[in-house]
Amino acid sequence: MHVKEMLSLPSFAGSEVVAGSSHLDNEIESAMILEGADIQNWGRRNQLIISSYFALADLDAVGLGRFFRTMSTIGIGALAIKPGRAVDEIPREIVELCDDFDLPLIRLSPQVKYEAILMDVLGHVLDTNLTLLNRFYESHRHVMTLALKQPSISYILNTLKNSLMADTTYLDTQRDRRLSTNPARAAFTGYSFTRRDPSPYQTHAYFDARLFYRDASENAGAGGRVASDEAAADASVPDMLDGADRAENALAVRIPSSDGVDYYLIIHSDGAELSQVDTMLVENIVSLLQIEILKQNAVKQKLFYQNNNTVHDLLLGRFSSEERVDEALALLNVDRFPLYEVLLVRSTLLDPSDTDRQDELHQAIRRRLRSAYPGIVYYVNGDRLLVLHNYRSELSGIDIDEVQRILTKLHESSTLPLFTHFAVLSSSTDRYRLPEINNDVMNAYKLFDDSSYRDVSIRFDDLGIYKLLLGSDDHLQQEKLIDPRLTRMHDEQPELFNTLVRLCENGISYPKTAEELFLHPKTVRYRVERAREVYRVNVKDPNDYLQIILASKIYTLRKG
Repeated sequence: MHVKEMLSLPSFAGSEVVAGSSHLDNEIESAMILEGADIQNWGRRNQLIISSYFALADLDAVGLGRFFRTMSTIGIGALAIKPGRAVDEIPREIVELCDDFDLPLIRLSPQVKYEAILMDVLGHVLDTNLTLLNRFYESHRHVMTLALKQPSISYILNTLKNSLMADTTYLDTQRDRRLSTNPARAAFTGYSFTRRDPSPYQTHAYFDARLFYRDASENAGAGGRVASDEAAADASVPDMLDGADRAENALAVRIPSSDGVDYYLIIHSDGAELSQVDTMLVENIVSLLQIEILKQNAVKQKLFYQNNNTVHDLLLGRFSSEERVDEALALLNVDRFPLYEVLLVRSTLLDPSDTDRQDELHQAIRRRLRSAYPGIVYYVNGDRLLVLHNYRSELSGIDIDEVQRILTKLHESSTLPLFTHFAVLSSSTDRYRLPEINNDVMNAYKLFDDSSYRDVSIRFDDLGIYKLLLGSDDHLQQEKLIDPRLTRMHDEQPELFNTLVRLCENGISYPKTAEELFLHPKTVRYRVERAREVYRVNVKDPNDYLQIILASKIYTLRKG
């Protein structure tokens, strides 16, 4: 109840408001008798503090100021002082402090008993809570009955509209998908959300929403954008208003989900506050929408695993006949055109604590690639994303330079974890030789590790001499190609061998190599000199330089 309502209770007969009269709409949810100035240890928001002033009598001006500042921080609803025991009249400094901190100050009747005030206030609160509990039960029962009907999102929105007498909109921010009881009110071109402080009976996140609209002729094809989430981005709002013809206030409630996407229920209430009963209804409706989103995500996840496994089986050649391959491609809806190619993207997270965000990164890469090349399906495993692309002619194939631009742009995103990438694009083939091009990109994936080849995108056809190595599965035959001097160095002093490899990969840059190996540049020079003296290998000799690079690739393939 509000302070104004509280003053009408029997125990407040003969009381007088002596300060803070403009804040009688403060909420009162409980009452407590003040026995000591340590209110920070037991005070609660929206509480009525009752005192005879005895607990405050020994405080000086500084102590009183600190006490009232603490009450304001806690959110105390009102202060009631009963004269007669410690003071006959409320001190002037108390009146001034209450006015300064916008706190209603009530002078109680000297004859009133504390028990009567506590019984009146707490009894009224209990009665109100009982009423709210009954209303919540009815609301919950109604929503659960609705849930058994497995309603659509549109049906849920209309049910809420009929109860609140206000239009409602469902917003999927990732796909900019909107369902509404009034399509015109859902056609906003921009929006700004400001997080509200939590209130009683609210378990979800509530936001004050500002929705921006343009004329219908200018609105076609326009998508919304968020100016802010946790707090309003003041710098962004004027940008929206510059192109907006009007703006509306609304209430937005975030719908929790398991897929990392922000979903919102928007109530077009023109900024009007919800009653506690309406808040309980909204809470139940949001929970119902959450269940619906979880069901949709479960269907999507099942389809994802089905398609993921089918693409994997195609790339590994696990289908026993050409007819089975045709069926699998038709199931994936990538059987329209004659040509196929495979793009492998390795994304390595720089911060180990971001491991749980690998899927989020894969989703971002897939969305960007699909917007550029609609005819793709994919297989995801660990840090690898394998994209199978079906296309008509060489002119419509994947452009590796465009892939590099897409990935570079993702590096600049502040919402994604920091990562490095390596991408390799296969040559083209027909539908029955997919395992061959998959083998090509997988071998390149093993050949170019993420320690030395970062943020590059290449075509398999451009690998030149490396294709000779990748074309052979005979590791013993590959090892015969390694210079015997390097074989001995690799086996006897692997640190020395690794130093030469890093130095060659870094273009004979001693500072860069030392930084990568956490060594002093002089140590790198010492090791280079030792390799020349002991193994007669000179990195400045072009032939030895080539032999070192070739040997490192063969060892990498064997390790892979």
